[in-house]
Amino acid sequence: MRVLGSCTGIGFLAIGAYAMFGADDSVAAAVRERALWFGITALIAGVWAIGVSWLDPDLSGVWCRPPRQPRDLHAPKR
Repeated sequence: MRVLGSCTGIGFLAIGAYAMFGADDSVAAAVRERALWFGITALIAGVWAIGVSWLDPDLSGVWCRPPRQPRDLHAPKR
């Protein structure tokens, strides 16, 4: 679980870095600004994912509980 969280965080960091530094002057200024802020957001998400995956002492509550048994949709037998 921790390795999966770290891989997700590294992926966000890579996407964020590419979004921030990947555009050159051939791209419009508005698009570069959007890419910059998306990159900053992705970097924050990457740091958060890595931090949560390694700093949380108990990851057992991360998974959702199993679904309830489906109700019987048929009419009761008499």
